[in-house]
Amino acid sequence: MMTDYQGDPQFRSWLERIIEDKVHEELTRERDRVFRESFAIVPVRPHCRLSDAIAGHLGKALVKQDIIVFGDGEKKAVIHENLRGKNVYVIATVGDGEDPDVSLANTCRMVSALRRTCKVNQINVVAPCLWYQAQDKTHARREPISVRDVADDLIRRGMNHIIVVELHAEQIEIAFDSFDHLKMAPLFADYLSRRLNDELNTVVLIAPDDGGVRTREELFKNMRPELLAGQASVHQLRKRGSVDEKEILDFFGEVEGKIAIIYDDMMRSGTTMFQAAEAAKKGGARKVIGVVAHFYGFDSATKGTFEARIEDSALDELITANTRPDVTARVLQSATLRSRMTILDISRYIAQAIRNYQTGGTVKDMIFRVPDKREFYSTLHEAGSQG
Repeated sequence: MMTDYQGDPQFRSWLERIIEDKVHEELTRERDRVFRESFAIVPVRPHCRLSDAIAGHLGKALVKQDIIVFGDGEKKAVIHENLRGKNVYVIATVGDGEDPDVSLANTCRMVSALRRTCKVNQINVVAPCLWYQAQDKTHARREPISVRDVADDLIRRGMNHIIVVELHAEQIEIAFDSFDHLKMAPLFADYLSRRLNDELNTVVLIAPDDGGVRTREELFKNMRPELLAGQASVHQLRKRGSVDEKEILDFFGEVEGKIAIIYDDMMRSGTTMFQAAEAAKKGGARKVIGVVAHFYGFDSATKGTFEARIEDSALDELITANTRPDVTARVLQSATLRSRMTILDISRYIAQAIRNYQTGGTVKDMIFRVPDKREFYSTLHEAGSQG
């Protein structure tokens, strides 16, 4: 005997919910398909882990491209896919030990090829570690402001928009016509707050030099307030005629018995960070943690290798991000760096910024609408672990 469900209101309600769910799923799939087809991701460097990870988070394959080198050393960028009418995101990373001029020149070649021959709709450069950003002002006469030259080169070749991570100085934004600045303080503050969850009223934030006050304030605003015991500053002055030597003039703040966190936007030879860490330990800090967005870690012309210097330093741990993606391989190959360094992967942060820009959002809204900042980062390596 057949059951008549035609007049059963519960059955009709159940059937309507099933249909609504199926329609919603199909609409979601169609929106995702349209979104993915609206843009393309072009890496400047082949086999770049960060570019691969960003594309993976967005459900995209990287566009096939080449930088062809001729016998006389001249280079040419070649795009192997049809990108006409698309919004293109050029992932411009710098390799460990790579000449920044080579990276910048290859990015300019790629942008020029996209504008002149690919006829794309919009060119967006993603520069996790912007070239020459420390050269944002003149220190003497007869020298350039090189980061402005970087902006001029990219804009002249056809770049419409740039996404960068943690600028050395915010005034750099004025050099570009359209700009997204991904600050690292919300991510570092979240990671540190979780790590130091039980260290109530014992954390002191330190600016390693006069220029680091801004970054320290950003970290202060994002840290859990119950952890913080105060702030401190180091006043350092670069020695005349030296590019990597400084001398400490003053240390302001109380750090005795506290955990000192020294936050800076970048670490190159490490002189600024190491001397600030030494000053904090002399002030009685029981532990000193350095935090930097961009890690270079090159050797000092006067003080030896970076590995030897960090091993002999007062710095107990250095936390950084993979804005320069080869840092992970370098750390894992060195027992000294493995024991001292923690690396955060920010590929999801950059991928979300691309999605956000592509759909008309703002960076500020993107950050504030995500209560759990772990959606933006993960840990690649923690100091002392073997992995």
